[in-house]
Amino acid sequence: MARLFRRTCGMGGRGAVVAGVAVWSGVLLGAPLGVPSALALLAAALLLAPIAWSAPPRTGAVAALLALALAGGARGAGHHAVLNVQRAVLARGGSFYRVAARVAEPPPREAGEPVAILAVTRARPPLVAGARLRVRLPAGSDAEWGDVLDAAVRVDLPRPARNPGGYDGLAVADAAALAATGRAFFARPGPAGPPGAWPRATLARWRRLIERRLDAGLSPAARELVVPLVIGDRSGLSTGLYADLRASGLIHLIALSGLHVVWLASIARAVVASAGGGVGSRAVAAALCAVFYVGIAGPLPSLMRAAAHECLMAVATLRGRALDPVQALALSALALLAVAPGWATDLGFQLSYAATLGLVALGPWLTERAGRWRRGCAPFVPTLSAQAGALPLLVARFHAISWVGTLANLVAVPISGLLLAAAWLGALADLAVPGSGHPWFSAGEVLALALRWTTVTAARAPAALAAVGAEPGVPLCAAAGVLVLVLALPRPRTLEARRRPVPPAREAACILGATALGVALLCTLTARPLAPPPGRAWLVALDVGQGDALALACGRAWWLVDAGARTPGWDAGEGVVLPFLRWAGVRRLEWLLLTHDDADHAGGAEAVLRGLPVARVGAPPEAREADGPVHRFGARALARGAILSADPPVRLLWPPPGASGTGSGADNATALVVEAGRGRGRILFMADVDSAAEDSLAAAPGVGILKVAHHGSSSSTGARFLSRVRPAVALLSVGARNRFGHPSPLVLERLRDAGARVRRTDLEGALWLEWCPDGVADVEWRGGVAPRATPRCAGGAAPRPARRP
Repeated sequence: MARLFRRTCGMGGRGAVVAGVAVWSGVLLGAPLGVPSALALLAAALLLAPIAWSAPPRTGAVAALLALALAGGARGAGHHAVLNVQRAVLARGGSFYRVAARVAEPPPREAGEPVAILAVTRARPPLVAGARLRVRLPAGSDAEWGDVLDAAVRVDLPRPARNPGGYDGLAVADAAALAATGRAFFARPGPAGPPGAWPRATLARWRRLIERRLDAGLSPAARELVVPLVIGDRSGLSTGLYADLRASGLIHLIALSGLHVVWLASIARAVVASAGGGVGSRAVAAALCAVFYVGIAGPLPSLMRAAAHECLMAVATLRGRALDPVQALALSALALLAVAPGWATDLGFQLSYAATLGLVALGPWLTERAGRWRRGCAPFVPTLSAQAGALPLLVARFHAISWVGTLANLVAVPISGLLLAAAWLGALADLAVPGSGHPWFSAGEVLALALRWTTVTAARAPAALAAVGAEPGVPLCAAAGVLVLVLALPRPRTLEARRRPVPPAREAACILGATALGVALLCTLTARPLAPPPGRAWLVALDVGQGDALALACGRAWWLVDAGARTPGWDAGEGVVLPFLRWAGVRRLEWLLLTHDDADHAGGAEAVLRGLPVARVGAPPEAREADGPVHRFGARALARGAILSADPPVRLLWPPPGASGTGSGADNATALVVEAGRGRGRILFMADVDSAAEDSLAAAPGVGILKVAHHGSSSSTGARFLSRVRPAVALLSVGARNRFGHPSPLVLERLRDAGARVRRTDLEGALWLEWCPDGVADVEWRGGVAPRATPRCAGGAAPRPARRP
């Protein structure tokens, strides 16, 4: 395969890009295929290899590309086939296992409970040897990379996306070659590892020493930024700061990649050069530093890309050969995907390559085009070129673009470089002579404060992270534009070729690529939100675990009823609600209704209000001394009789005027009960009210959708209430395996007796329903961008398929 790759690189960097795309595409396309298909693809690649090597140049290049694509397909198919076998064995064995396993990567510990990747050696019930599990270890566990553990583990098979635009656990597990995730009830160190494990043990000790030095020398606020920046452990990063980093376009600063490796490699080159070392010695020192960084931080995909690139450059230097940066990228992709084909779908890996490709391919051209403005434009070129390269992925995976990223990076990148240097120098000095790192740590405190201020200021800019929706044509158009520019823009490699006029085909390709990229950017600027067909409306019950977050689409206006829970390690507003709204292209909410102040309903409100404009916020009345939503968010106090919309009608049925309360029980008793719509498609949002409040509601019979009160608690959803409202669909927003035992079997029995069709987020994920005066229909959101209504309608004619306006 290496010869085939060299054959395709005869055109320089441009040929390398095509070869890299061929391999990467093959891995992606081969993923759904099984073992027989993988063997067939491999056989076809081997048959094409002699043709590629001996045929005329053009025919040979085409054959080589096809062979590389087939080989990539075989590797991708084999990778997923192995995972499928491992998961099938897990599915047959149940949820609980006693395993003996080796810790395969350095466990991050900033969150308190270490998370380890375990490679199983044996298990009861039996598991496939080598199966990888991501397991949360007990708090205080000191397991290290390379240790052998005896553990009792409850495992969960990875599941696909539970919400539109949300986290896809199955895709993440496939990318990391994980058979399952889980939690260990105990994890005891087993027999000592093999004698050859000492390098891993040494690197693990060094990592923990660095962590302890950073912990002793930095304040918690500075440490929150420094630890991810230095060793890549983001488990202790607060959800608010993580959201600000993403909104400001600075999230790449804490993803270990080229910025960190280049900095450390530059230090190594300077030290070797000052000692009189030659070019080869400097290159070897830089490569060794890159490998050292991987050993300290672990095999993170984006870091592995940067380290592989540095090692390839060192090999080329030692052999006395110039290596085109684009060729180096393609070679590193070929090597890494051969070892870890799952990384082809890893977002960090993809963004690292896309941004670097933009830097090395588009950056020089932008600098040349700046002309006499070159000096003034130079600081913006790296960010602009990297963002152009990453644009297709940002649109396709995040469904949003940070418009402030260019200016924020101009300030933050130098600060982060200085902060990285101060942290490393402080840690190393403190390790050598305890206390001597104080000056560096003091400088790090100031730099961390400056970086935090830059991040927060940029993230608070109006529409800092603008939603662009999920139209598939936009990222495809952007990707086509970037690829054409990358192929057309590289400068000729010889002086003689540079004196020749630019070929018309190349000029046309540049114009075509720039036009495609401009069209994609224009589409992101003018993106419109998803909207139901005329006369219809949507209800989307998001799966936020044990909590409520329900989105309403009425015409082009979107509402949100509750925003899910927030805990120290999880914010449903940031993790579920905002990604969905960005996926739907929503840039403004008409109403945010917080039914009451329980954490599982109002916890994510702060993230939602921070993430996009909200015209009006509504909440129940509260006592004067209470610190509820009315006080915290400036919400309008609502009570029974309030009309929030005339078309479709949205009105408040509870609480009575003058009611107020504090504390969990009182909050439930005075929670907002909202009725929306008319006819057989009406919706009742019951919040967490109990049976006493239900019996006091003036709700007409024949409800289309009942959002069941209190997640199915037995204290709500009484038989008399159900016999009166007669819901067609009962919607339960509930967390899987929640500690409250919701929903109650008694409630489920009452709903069945009332003739309601029960829908549950813990079993089905997000529930998307279309409603109108004629009735209610299910809407299918999986497997496509535009949701589609099913032909069946509860209580009326089937609505037409949902579409974009």
